[in-house]
Amino acid sequence: MASLTTDGISTTLGQYSGITASDIISLLKSSAAYQNETSAQNKISTIQTQENAWNAISTQLTLFSTKVKALQSNDTYLTKAATTTDSSIATISGTTTAAQDTYDLKVEQLATATSITGTQVATSSKTKLGISGTLTLTSPDADSKGNLATFDIKLDSSDTLNTVAAKINALTADTTTNGTTTQGSHVRASVVDNHLVLTSTTTGTKTIGVSGDSSVVDGLGLGSSAKTTSGQNSKFELDGMTIERDSNTITDVVDGTTFNLNKVSDSHVTLSLTNDTSKIVSAVQDMVTSYNSLMKTISSDLDVGDPTQSDNTTGPLAGDNDLIHLQSTLSSLITNPTVAGSTMNANSVGISFVDKNGTLGVDTDKLKAAISNDPTAVKDFFYSAKTTASGLVTISSSGYSQGVLDLVNKYLSGVTGALTANKSIIQIKTDGYQSQIKDLNSQIKDFESTLEMQKQQYIDTFTRLDQAMMEGESELSYFTSSSSALNSSSNKS
Repeated sequence: MASLTTDGISTTLGQYSGITASDIISLLKSSAAYQNETSAQNKISTIQTQENAWNAISTQLTLFSTKVKALQSNDTYLTKAATTTDSSIATISGTTTAAQDTYDLKVEQLATATSITGTQVATSSKTKLGISGTLTLTSPDADSKGNLATFDIKLDSSDTLNTVAAKINALTADTTTNGTTTQGSHVRASVVDNHLVLTSTTTGTKTIGVSGDSSVVDGLGLGSSAKTTSGQNSKFELDGMTIERDSNTITDVVDGTTFNLNKVSDSHVTLSLTNDTSKIVSAVQDMVTSYNSLMKTISSDLDVGDPTQSDNTTGPLAGDNDLIHLQSTLSSLITNPTVAGSTMNANSVGISFVDKNGTLGVDTDKLKAAISNDPTAVKDFFYSAKTTASGLVTISSSGYSQGVLDLVNKYLSGVTGALTANKSIIQIKTDGYQSQIKDLNSQIKDFESTLEMQKQQYIDTFTRLDQAMMEGESELSYFTSSSSALNSSSNKS
């Protein structure tokens, strides 16, 4: 609110005229400048209330979006409740595509990795070897084209066993750049008792190729005297069938099912998979709860109250078209989404309004039944994505959750195009509020200058009045005194 003070007004003002500081303040409060300043400050207060309301909606939209994003996570869907009669022997896991089933398994042989142990070539792993040239390693694994890639490691005379191992390990892992994966050597190096040891990072009956300059190969102890320990495949019996693989993690025997072999045993282990609906049910319930909380806030902000009442109170954002659009569009999307390629709808997975106030609810029995009937269809209804071959970059996405997020992101993040990035609706609102407040504060500053000028004018005017009245009173006193003296003199004579 506008404020006026008695600063600069003398406490002796009005001694003759009776016009005091409070009278001047009253005069100023009746001025147009004061009324305009008060109006501007009231507008700022209203704008700040609106801005705070949008900030609160932004916070709730952000929380809501995290609940919706949970419906896009594989962890929400790709789970099965797994059991095993002996986890030390083997365990099982499965995705939504895995069948609910029970398996009998016996582990006969675990897969191991090929390794080459060089001869001892130095008294210390930190001793300079004094050799230079090229060591070439051939990967034990074929690349996507079926070729065994080679990797050159350059050595100089300052290298030690430790630095050689570090150079080899720098090439071990696969690397991904811009969605394209380049296969590493899959050979890991270590130094044990001054021996250089090369080990395949993948298991199975594979070969690590060692070649290059003979002085380097021999200097590292990797020549003919090196000891090679060949890797082996795993062997196991599954439901009576004998199977062999190059890994202890078996993913290609039963669709969507992974068997993890832990140790060899003469005992059979029973493994089971059943659908685990708890995560998807919980995720949908969390989204519904967050939606209801968000929409309650929006309804309160848009409340028009009772216009027939003289003291009617409305919500801070009553009549705000952007918020009205969010309310109506989100309400429609949440129960009547358009999901391309899916025959399901929100009601199919138990999502619907449960009262006339637009409260959203979830029928967990219907959701569980839909998951049991076709878990993949449920997942694709909520979210489906096309990715690059590596699976690391999403090319396009669709589904119930994506439609909702596309709307929410317009309010939170804006829309990013190939050439430009548009501000979010809430950011535009905030910028607009701040611009209005800035303009109003500039006006208030002008009004304050006007009021200060008017106050000074009043002070000057009434100060002169006091001065004139003081002088008049002095002259009257002199005249009265002179008249009294004259009369007294006349009476004596």
